[in-house]
Amino acid sequence: GRSGTFTITPRAPSSSSRPKEDDKEDDSVRKQIESMKKEREDFAKRMEEIQKRADERKRREEELRKRMADDKSGTKRPRENDAADEEEQRKRREAAIANAKAEEERRRLAEEARRKREEERRLAQEVERQRKDEERQAADEQARQLREQEEEERRRRAERRRKEEEELLRRREADAAQRRLEDEHRRREEAERMKERQRRLNEEARRRKEHICQLGMLEAMARLAHAEPEDYDAYVRMLDRALDMLLPYTGKQKDALKAEAERVLRRTASYIKVSETLASKWEEWRELEQSAPPGLR
Repeated sequence: GRSGTFTITPRAPSSSSRPKEDDKEDDSVRKQIESMKKEREDFAKRMEEIQKRADERKRREEELRKRMADDKSGTKRPRENDAADEEEQRKRREAAIANAKAEEERRRLAEEARRKREEERRLAQEVERQRKDEERQAADEQARQLREQEEEERRRRAERRRKEEEELLRRREADAAQRRLEDEHRRREEAERMKERQRRLNEEARRRKEHICQLGMLEAMARLAHAEPEDYDAYVRMLDRALDMLLPYTGKQKDALKAEAERVLRRTASYIKVSETLASKWEEWRELEQSAPPGLR
């Protein structure tokens, strides 16, 4: 009979194996298994045939031993049977040789069958190991893909959080810049209002000061205009002080008030001079009247 040797070359682990390559390798394994099954069936048929031949030889051996036993027991046979006995012995020797060869063939076939069973067991173990390796590789690949998906998801979440934080920071910075602009605008407006208020207050104070100074000048001029000789000098000094202290702050009325003060001063001086002259003459007339005789009074 023929003996067959079956080997399976495991696939090199690869995470990028294509489905078509897997299908080709599976078909190759299936063909090897079917071939082994067919050879095992052929071997079983041959063993059955050899067993039948062995049974036939055993039956003949039993007959031969029985005849030999009869010969030993002293059974007498005619000489004409000697040729037949020799032929029978020759056949017995040939049968013994054939039986030995058959036994050797049986043992060889049994050993071959054992090797085939061992090869089938090894092949089955190899197929099982390959299947487990493929399952493990598939599980590892699935776990790797899952890890990559989780890592990608984490990366997307981190990128999304980073963008959200950047957007939040940008909005905060924009809001802070807007608030600074608004605060600066309010400060400028407040400064403008304060400046305008101060200007109005200064303008109001200036107008009040001008008004007060104008009133002071008018008061000084009015008093000088009604001055008498006995208080003329005091009012002149008052007007001089007003001209020094008040006139510079009378605003648009400065020139008019100055001119009016000079006019009042001239007119009052002229009036005082006339009054003093009249008073002097009146005093002289009173002295003459007092010194005149009574009849002339």
